[in-house]
Amino acid sequence: MKRSSEASVSSYLSEKEAERYFKLRASFFEFVRLFDYDEASDRAVAIVGPAFLDSLLYEILVSFLVEDEDEVTKLLNGALGTFSSRITACYCLGLIGDIVKADLRLVGKIRNRFAHEVGATFSDPQISSWCRALKWHRELLPDPPSDVTDRDLFQVGVNQLVCHLDARPGVALFDRRVKKEYG
Repeated sequence: MKRSSEASVSSYLSEKEAERYFKLRASFFEFVRLFDYDEASDRAVAIVGPAFLDSLLYEILVSFLVEDEDEVTKLLNGALGTFSSRITACYCLGLIGDIVKADLRLVGKIRNRFAHEVGATFSDPQISSWCRALKWHRELLPDPPSDVTDRDLFQVGVNQLVCHLDARPGVALFDRRVKKEYG
């Protein structure tokens, strides 16, 4: 969205913002294809979901921070180059709340177990407890049936986080930080 020096928002996206938007849409469709409930591999599900959430956090921060592609890229590939640091930044900047932050941290723990342990499964007691601790989807949906699997809880939890965070880059544009020439 084009902004004046006073950070007002007009009704159209800049060329770069439009490019980022359509690239994110393409990533979303790839996420949907790969995060399928019929996917046989628990590992694929445990890694694809968090990877897309990480890209959403990246886009939220790009949309919120000043329009200086070089400096923002340095920050997001340096100090804010990890999923964990992006969660912290989004939370500290007021872009996400407590429950979403906590769920993203749980999703990150689950991803890390699958990424670093060949034998990781959703039935592992620690992974199971993390899946059952996910809360964001419970804010929107009724309690899950008693026979739901831990993988189902993970996928529903991740899908609800994706639905919530997917709109955030656009919202962040309205609060974009303004570059200061002086001071």
